[in-house]
Amino acid sequence: MRLQKDKRGISHVIEAFFAAVLLMSCLALIPSQPALSTSSSNLSSTANNILLSLDSDGQLATLIDNRDWAALKSSVQSALPLTAWFNLTVFDANMTCLNEYPISNAGVGSGTVFSQDYVCVSQSCNFTVYVLRLQLSTVT
Repeated sequence: MRLQKDKRGISHVIEAFFAAVLLMSCLALIPSQPALSTSSSNLSSTANNILLSLDSDGQLATLIDNRDWAALKSSVQSALPLTAWFNLTVFDANMTCLNEYPISNAGVGSGTVFSQDYVCVSQSCNFTVYVLRLQLSTVT
């Protein structure tokens, strides 16, 4: 009689062991977010992809027209990996800075900083040209 009760306890231990192995194997198979490389070609393509994706539906020009710098910052920040530092400056056609305060995250960039300029046009009835300068680096 006593052996049958012990077998039931052993089956629970074996079940818990297999559950732990299953959880660990699932965690091992989930890919981690790739770190931002410091090579200039990778930083260039990352900057281009971010600006193109934000401007694909005209969201970028709308945020600039409305002077919504906080939403612009959160849009860029959500498109970047956590290991990236960025600084975004918005200019008009005469290269006059439009944003009152810096649009950047709180990280500190490493020695290699890549700068990408992007031309954006407003979709409103006024034809307004904006030049965006996105600077990227990895966080040290």
